[in-house]
Amino acid sequence: MVRARRAPREGQAGFTLLELVVAITLLGLLLVVLYSGLRLGLNGTDSGERRAEATNRLRLVQEFLRRQLVQSMTVRTNDQQGNRVVVFSGQADGIEFVAPLLTQLGQGGLYRIRLGASDGRLWMRWRLYRADEGPAGGQERETVLLDGVTGVEWGYFGPERDDDQQPPRWRADWSNTERRPLLVRLNLTRPGEPWPDLVVALAEGSRR
Repeated sequence: MVRARRAPREGQAGFTLLELVVAITLLGLLLVVLYSGLRLGLNGTDSGERRAEATNRLRLVQEFLRRQLVQSMTVRTNDQQGNRVVVFSGQADGIEFVAPLLTQLGQGGLYRIRLGASDGRLWMRWRLYRADEGPAGGQERETVLLDGVTGVEWGYFGPERDDDQQPPRWRADWSNTERRPLLVRLNLTRPGEPWPDLVVALAEGSRR
């Protein structure tokens, strides 16, 4: 007995090979777009975190330098000729003054502090201040405040001499041995990270 074949119903035909290839290709493109967007978002987050950390680091360094300069004191000592001079030295590439230190760096008392830059680093060196030791006495310690520094420029505002009739002005070095400058400014260069000029008014308090 011969059975009659049933005609295939419309709509039951499967995917053709071409349709399957097109579908897989579109799915792959969609996954590539999604992965690229995810990667871009992660890179943006990492970059934002690095910028925030760098900005926070600069802010902490500025606050530390400001505190040390504000707490510095007008200390006087005798020079080799027996004249009373202030213990302060200011050049374009560095500064030296007397001030107390944070407890984690020092053990109380006054310290002779130097700030400068070399080998791409902004550093601070300090040693306990003793009036009878002179500028080269005592053991000096060092800590690095900031890396990646390409240049520093200190500035000093005040009269050149106490009897100077000219108005105070900014200068690249401080030669007045009778008093400290009124203001101190630090301009620092670090690629890719702006450094607003740090300007600090020095206190008039003195220790003779």
